[in-house]
Amino acid sequence: MRYLETTIRCRRAAADAVGNLLMELSGSGYAVDDPLAVLENRPNWEITDLVPGDPEWVTVTGWLPETDDLEQQRLRLEAALDRLRGMGLGAIEPARFRWVEDEDWANNWKAYFKPLRLGERLVVIPSWEQHDLQPGDLPLYLDPGMAFGTGTHATTALCLRWLERLVTPGSRVIDVGTGSGILAIAAHRLGAGSVLAVDIDPVAVQVAEENIRRNGAPVEVRRATLDQVEAEEADLIVANIIASVIQEILPDVHARLKPGGRFLASGIIAEKRDAVAAAMTEAWLLPVGIREQDGWVAILAMKP
Repeated sequence: MRYLETTIRCRRAAADAVGNLLMELSGSGYAVDDPLAVLENRPNWEITDLVPGDPEWVTVTGWLPETDDLEQQRLRLEAALDRLRGMGLGAIEPARFRWVEDEDWANNWKAYFKPLRLGERLVVIPSWEQHDLQPGDLPLYLDPGMAFGTGTHATTALCLRWLERLVTPGSRVIDVGTGSGILAIAAHRLGAGSVLAVDIDPVAVQVAEENIRRNGAPVEVRRATLDQVEAEEADLIVANIIASVIQEILPDVHARLKPGGRFLASGIIAEKRDAVAAAMTEAWLLPVGIREQDGWVAILAMKP
């Protein structure tokens, strides 16, 4: 099958909206070429297609399958981009298109995924890349495949940076909606005594299992929802999903945390922050910290 590779250059504030639009149309993921992420680890511009000296622009790429309604999909994309331009997110350039074959599409996104340092010790390294580690670095070797979670998105980055402060030696951690398994692997690297990763997506479960083996991490993976996990007392539960699902699982989070245990919730758009924090309080989980990046929010709560 062929795919119509769709590339859109836009201001940073519009990147998530453009990416979500491509994801809705294609039914799969998207890639973001972000100069700030690149410059953090490789201080040169040659490996990106961005204009040097202007890090406020990013390039978002998605792949639309060649189907009978592809032209309708393309028209819907153009109309949706026009609507986004009126939302005050900044400039969005016209989409550029080119055909790629199936095997090209499966690997093209890898050009956008480079080693990335997050926090003080965690370094996310694509499985196909070489990277020189510094003393004290904790590597996370990753091939996300079709699952969510590379560390480049703000929601995952927020979690990884916070995990460095939250995971204590020997603690029990549950990762809800594990995706690529990146947060579960990070918890193990940071010294957790036991880690359980759960997801309802069979593809994510398979990808997480492969990444966990790749890292030699003794993490258990289950295809399950949190309410299907026995009521063991966890020290930390992390969920990088979406606001509505976070609110739904709060009673199950409370039941599986020991007193004084923490719940780290991410994947929350800024507009939903107060609603999620209020729902946490109603579920007897006390919000104790909030961090925000690129319009996304992570909330840390504690079971009293």
